[in-house]
Amino acid sequence: MNIIGLRNATLMAVMLFASGAVAQEIETFVEPYRSAALSTTETGVLEQIVVRDGSRVQLGQTLAWLNDDVLHASLKVADAGRRAKAALKIAENEAAICLRQLNSYRSLRENGNATERELERSQSDYMQAEARLENVREEIAIRGLEHARVQAQIDQKQIKAPFDGIVVRVDKEVGEQVSPTDPVVLHLVQIKTLKAMFSVPVDAAQLLRPGHVLRLSIGSNRESRNGVIEHVSAVADAKSGTVSVTVRIPNAEGKIQSGLACRWDLKQRADQKNVSRINVSRRAR
Repeated sequence: MNIIGLRNATLMAVMLFASGAVAQEIETFVEPYRSAALSTTETGVLEQIVVRDGSRVQLGQTLAWLNDDVLHASLKVADAGRRAKAALKIAENEAAICLRQLNSYRSLRENGNATERELERSQSDYMQAEARLENVREEIAIRGLEHARVQAQIDQKQIKAPFDGIVVRVDKEVGEQVSPTDPVVLHLVQIKTLKAMFSVPVDAAQLLRPGHVLRLSIGSNRESRNGVIEHVSAVADAKSGTVSVTVRIPNAEGKIQSGLACRWDLKQRADQKNVSRINVSRRAR
């Protein structure tokens, strides 16, 4: 049954419920709990794709990346710059010499063997040496920040999985241009947890709360599965007299296929006061 047919079936069930008819089963379809069209924040030529349709991926796994040869060359320059210590050693040595000279002039001045002008000149030399040392340290810090900036740009050239899931479609081939007008490279879904969004009559929805466990029938063979109410909309649809209810369906074994029909017998609603409560703040990972 297609999506339009499922929606029509749901509306029919709603009308029957409102008229007091016996049929109180509503129907929708199962869909991935999460889905994402993945792209990069940068533009460029697609250099590598390491997954294909059907690949199972983990959170944080690199799936594809753009050409980043120029950035890697810049990263080497920035890395060499932040590791260069010669200028720092020279500046530290100069400051140390100037400090010893200043202490020597202070001793000589106390004994009357140096003039005030010589002492002031030594103090000025030391302050300048300290300023040069600080300048070298700041330059090294800036080179470190430049290294981090280039590394961040390289990371932005990569596409990583935002959650555990399955690649369902790859839109581009290696060598293709990724542009702001056509940035999507591949599509990822999470199906170890599924969801179904029902349109429930307002009267029945008043008894529902997040965490309630429901018994659902899924697929043409009407396989019985538990579902957990995750969200009950605070706003009713005035035209249909229904409230949107999102139900989470565990699918760790992957036996339920996304897109199957999902049915809910509203006669269960009288039992909702006694059903188990589940912490719905716990999301599928």
